[in-house]
Amino acid sequence: MADVEVSCRLCGASTRPIGRQRLLDKYDVEYFSCPRCDLIQTELPYWLDEAYAQAISRLDTGAVTRNQMSARLTAVIATLLELPANARCLDYGGGHGVFVRMMRDLGREFRWFDKYAENHYALGFEGDVTAHYALVTAFEVLEHFADVRGDLEQLFASQPDHVLVGTVLHAGHQPGWWYYLLESGQHVAFYSRRTMAWIAEKFGYDVIAGNDYSLFVRRPLGAIRRALLSRLVERPGVAALVPRPVYQRRTLVEADHEAMRLRKGQTP
Repeated sequence: MADVEVSCRLCGASTRPIGRQRLLDKYDVEYFSCPRCDLIQTELPYWLDEAYAQAISRLDTGAVTRNQMSARLTAVIATLLELPANARCLDYGGGHGVFVRMMRDLGREFRWFDKYAENHYALGFEGDVTAHYALVTAFEVLEHFADVRGDLEQLFASQPDHVLVGTVLHAGHQPGWWYYLLESGQHVAFYSRRTMAWIAEKFGYDVIAGNDYSLFVRRPLGAIRRALLSRLVERPGVAALVPRPVYQRRTLVEADHEAMRLRKGQTP
């Protein structure tokens, strides 16, 4: 495999092989690094049907904690961006809908979209990926993209005003890096700050990149607001220090419940 020229699945440049790693304890998989955009990728993934026998890996023990942190961070960022409570937002790759439900509980008009997982917690609040949104979130999604360029084009297609993604950035290839998640085989693309800058330029955004989260914005930010957002993105734990009344909007729990009753014709 190392003797075959492999094109970057993001920018199309010729990549260089950086070594093999064993996925799912059975497949010896070649990894490649792109000199142009700095994406690290596996060889074309042929094992994904097996890797996704369950949409959520049993190794993802941090799913609930991550959703809690991401919801708080997103709510604070939306407040700093001065998004009104009724601004249309979408969680792309929303899994079982836990994050969308959390955001609606915080009073944000979030919708759910996922091509692979089943919506359990945000039923009735599915979104159209082709519609325009003030904010699109995508947490623990980009590293799953097999067709990196095509999937990113879908994510940015409607030119949302802001895009907040959560994926751990690499600082160069390190064999056995935990985020390769070799046991699950689901992570097949890995990004760096340079990769995020390439994506931002490609799709017409500016980007604030932190180790775990990156925020893409279409309009210029004032110096103070950018500084505050940079601190949040680079140190997301700071969001926990923000008092809840600052970012809490009127919860949609009761309104959503009534809307679902009306939709099913179950009102008295």
